[in-house]
Amino acid sequence: MPSLYTFYDWIDRIRRYYKFGRNEQLWLLVSVLAMAFIVGFSFEGEQFVLSVFISNFALSMVAVAIAVFVHESAHRILGLNMGYKTEFKPFLYGLLAGIILAFMTYGKVIFLAYSGVFLNIMEKHRLGYFRYQLGYYDLGKVSLAGPLSNLFLAIAVKGMGFLPQELAEKIVLVNVLFAITNTLPIPPLDGANIMYASKTAYPFVFGAIISCGVLLLIPWLSVWLAIAASLIIGLLTAITYFNFLEPKMGSW
Repeated sequence: MPSLYTFYDWIDRIRRYYKFGRNEQLWLLVSVLAMAFIVGFSFEGEQFVLSVFISNFALSMVAVAIAVFVHESAHRILGLNMGYKTEFKPFLYGLLAGIILAFMTYGKVIFLAYSGVFLNIMEKHRLGYFRYQLGYYDLGKVSLAGPLSNLFLAIAVKGMGFLPQELAEKIVLVNVLFAITNTLPIPPLDGANIMYASKTAYPFVFGAIISCGVLLLIPWLSVWLAIAASLIIGLLTAITYFNFLEPKMGSW
């Protein structure tokens, strides 16, 4: 059990080191605007309607800003707890791919890959740790906090009855897409860091997060049923991978 001193020390680290730098703030703003465009871009049939786009863009701005704040805060807060200062790095190719896909599919495909996370070791806050130096395992744990936080927010919002339905649905959709996209094993996304951290755990994480996100988008399905089903699907994904896919990959 962590001591009370450890908890207060963590709170003090958050107070002193949570703030994002100016360059990070700039790129976070650019990322939010780009992803709000991707989410809000839609056609009525095959015709672009400006009024519809403006309405969708405004709503998407709110949902994307919330998702980015939660995602990056989870990285930073957990990183500080482990003695690391996380650094936000924009993924320009991911943003460009999302914009191109939005145009090519008339807004039907939403791809929200916008960043990678890097850990900067805080030496004086890592003293006494068994693994003093930076390793893939620590990076994987911090990375996993991002998509999990978006998934938890989607679960929480889906259970709220006081939010306007349109806003709630948009927040759930965006956070689910954040969780799914960032779990993909594409560098520098979180999924690649999780995979390098633990090849054993990644198939379960991959199957559970993606299936939970998809199930949360089904209106009539309860949150608890979605969570239970996703854990089972994650387990089945891991079993399938290690029993059928991995043995064949070695012979390729």
